[in-house]
Amino acid sequence: MITPTQMRAARAMLDVPQGYVAEHLGIAANTLSKIESGQSDVSISRMSEIQRFYEREGIAFTEEEGVKWNANPIIKYEGQAGIREFFDDVYKESLEGCEINLFNGVPSLLTKWLGTEFYKMHADRMSELKDKLSVKIIVEETETNFIAGSFAEYRGFPKSMFNNKTIYIYGRKVGFFTFSDENVSIRVFDNAELATSMKVLFGIAWDKVAKKISK
Repeated sequence: MITPTQMRAARAMLDVPQGYVAEHLGIAANTLSKIESGQSDVSISRMSEIQRFYEREGIAFTEEEGVKWNANPIIKYEGQAGIREFFDDVYKESLEGCEINLFNGVPSLLTKWLGTEFYKMHADRMSELKDKLSVKIIVEETETNFIAGSFAEYRGFPKSMFNNKTIYIYGRKVGFFTFSDENVSIRVFDNAELATSMKVLFGIAWDKVAKKISK
């Protein structure tokens, strides 16, 4: 977990005021000031949120309270709060138009961790952008729950080749999902070259293996 010293150093590297960071975190500037000075008790989830903000901005945190620039940051999301934050990022990347490829999609796991109300909200806002988007989703060939049907095209993968290791490619980012009974963990690589390579592999699976399925 990052420390107040690392927070101050990270903000100094970005050369932004406390108000800028606080606005992006959705908290008051004086609250952030107390957190940075170590004068406020902060939950683990809040500290993780602050860390992810700086990681998205290109900051890497090192041992012994160090910070450095990271040209290709790995962003970590955990649990329900994390997966919702991930889909908020997908929406943000989609606002100006985006190509999205989802491999090994498991609708039941996504709705389990997002919650049906949150996913409905996400589907509605993505549907409003569908003219700007190209969304392709590969699911198991027997899947019947097409939760993104209002804005995405589906194809089915043979059951013998399918697993629940979901890969989400959006824009220049690639997210790798790990599901368990107790948690969902997502690691996102912000790397244009990796995203391009994964899109090529997805395209081969889409064109050569996946089959059209009826909704």
